[in-house]
Amino acid sequence: MLTPWALRPELRRRPWGGDRLATRWAPGEADLEAGREPVGEAWLAGPWTRVAAGPDAGRDLAALAAAHGATLLGAVPWSRYGARFPLLVKLLDAAEPLSLQVHPDDAYALRFEAASGHLGKTEAWWVVAAEPGARVTWGFAREVTRGEVERAATSGRWGSLLRELPVTAGDVVVNPAGTVHALGAGLLVYEVQQASDLTYRLYDHGRLGADGRPRELHLPQALAVARLTPGGAPAPAPGATAAGRLELARTDAFVLESVDPRADGVGPDGVGWVVGPDSFELLTDLGEERTAEAGMLRWDGGEATITPGSSWLLPAGLGPVELHGASRCARCWVPDPEAAP
Repeated sequence: MLTPWALRPELRRRPWGGDRLATRWAPGEADLEAGREPVGEAWLAGPWTRVAAGPDAGRDLAALAAAHGATLLGAVPWSRYGARFPLLVKLLDAAEPLSLQVHPDDAYALRFEAASGHLGKTEAWWVVAAEPGARVTWGFAREVTRGEVERAATSGRWGSLLRELPVTAGDVVVNPAGTVHALGAGLLVYEVQQASDLTYRLYDHGRLGADGRPRELHLPQALAVARLTPGGAPAPAPGATAAGRLELARTDAFVLESVDPRADGVGPDGVGWVVGPDSFELLTDLGEERTAEAGMLRWDGGEATITPGSSWLLPAGLGPVELHGASRCARCWVPDPEAAP
């Protein structure tokens, strides 16, 4: 039987990044991208992520998925995506506002971006920390026309076209494919998404890339996939599933759950659940590395120390697991669309 893998994240530089990921939230041993821009993203788990230790150290999750297939991925991801590793989780440190952007769905990606090998992208943000007054952009405030969006993207004058939402630590925002969105400044966010790098920028504040040139915009593609009508509720209502566990978001692509071994009602056995045969799971300890204490992850036949900032891949069919003493963790997996929540 396969056992959990500790993962080695990558710290990626972005022009809008800050200093929290590299100094306070550095997720253990991490690979740092070369360059002079600040660190904006920690890629914690995804197809390109490498195993941190053990016999598979240095292998990436795409290779492991190809080698083990449904035994690792589970029946649902295997039937939907084959040997492709389908999820990507990150921490984002936005010292400045991100670009206004939109992602395509799987159908558009398959038709127009097949050469890139990427899926479409639905994603969710879980706000880890927020400065006072922090906001996100989420969809349009009213029904808009392509002409209005083109003029705003060209001039940078968006006026009241966009929907701006105040957010604080603990808030969750779901960005379905087709939703125009952007993180504002002063946010540290956990993000789970389909494993895709397809991002169409509508506007980027005149920002320059590492080469000193304005970053590329993708207006035709963005307008082809953007939803031009107001969306519904950006944040789902959390629902308790067991002591110490809270479902934060559920989409066709992923489920995001909070797991907190220190929550009220959690007994001496910690927080427990079953990793079934339907899907692998990703687990990230969201404790701040410099202040939080390590915890213990136990499964049938083994255990491992889970440290603040670390991420783990739990293979499908692992069975009962228990989490003891760790900080609040993010748990995500690929759901069976035909199964009851």
